[in-house]
Amino acid sequence: MKVLTSYSDGIDHCMAAKYFSIAHLHKESGVLSMHSHRCYELYFSISGGRTFFIDDRNYRIEPGDLFMINHQEKHQIIQMDSSIPHERYAIFIDPAYLKTISTQNTDLTYCFTQRPEKFSHRIALTQGQQRRFTYYINKLSMKEGFGLDIEERSAFAEFMVFITKIAINAASGDQTENQRQYFNSKVADIITYIHHNIDSTLSIGEIAAHFYLSSSYLCRLFKKGTGTTINSYITNRRIQLAQTLLAGGYSVNEVYSMCGFNDYSNFFKAFTKKTGISPKKFAQNSLS
Repeated sequence: MKVLTSYSDGIDHCMAAKYFSIAHLHKESGVLSMHSHRCYELYFSISGGRTFFIDDRNYRIEPGDLFMINHQEKHQIIQMDSSIPHERYAIFIDPAYLKTISTQNTDLTYCFTQRPEKFSHRIALTQGQQRRFTYYINKLSMKEGFGLDIEERSAFAEFMVFITKIAINAASGDQTENQRQYFNSKVADIITYIHHNIDSTLSIGEIAAHFYLSSSYLCRLFKKGTGTTINSYITNRRIQLAQTLLAGGYSVNEVYSMCGFNDYSNFFKAFTKKTGISPKKFAQNSLS
């Protein structure tokens, strides 16, 4: 199977073939808003430094983390520092295909369909499990040879048995408390509030008052939950939105106010510092 290098290509290939696809990603695939798609998704992080926002839960991504996302769950990767590469594998699986290779005794859809109260989308793989995961990816990446199609299907079924066993063991309590925990629901509420009000001032005092918290407690809570300061998060989110709008054809003068910057000078400084390119140049490159 050809390993793709684009997140969107991975989704498109999976849906078109009604099969599965593998994407090996080294760079950000552009700014993606909260989204869902018609595939199951396995997301394996080789490097960390990001936050995964899945429905109403937030997870700090660490190297070796495996995430299991079904076709109904909205999700988004939030990058705190775009200068740090984020290498990962995304495996997209057609739900109907996965059901066809399951049996009455072996439900390979388990890790996508079972969502008990204490469920966590994230499992921190051991070193041995990470090596095993990489072994299967390499095996599935073979490009030629007699009987490759049969070997590929067989290897994928074996891979999903491996993944499903990990998920079952995690659900039965074989994972640590740290692996089961997901970020505080209050932090998720704060992030949602920021997303819905990104075009406004969004001062710390205003956000704290909205949630009936002190400013100092809000800052500590957010830092503990996401690994970054609330001001840095807001700025990063605004720049992400600005990139999307500029790529969509909005003018620079329209974009800075739509993203909550009070004047063009502040927008220009923040955008250039984060992306290494001016807003005008970014827009030209996106539309060329």
